[in-house]
Amino acid sequence: MPEFEVLESYVLFGERRFRVREKGSGIVFNVAASTEEEALDKARDMFHRVKADRVLKP
Repeated sequence: MPEFEVLESYVLFGERRFRVREKGSGIVFNVAASTEEEALDKARDMFHRVKADRVLKP
């Protein structure tokens, strides 16, 4: 199961955004969210939607 971490949080044009990294591959997702947990959930969803977990080898 991939691990994710929040690298930074910032506000852009009044919208809170997070940079979230998947630890094993170093892939970074930039997501809009109101909390860190929501940002992590969105990054996990994006990671699986692009099928990165199938392409990357442990």
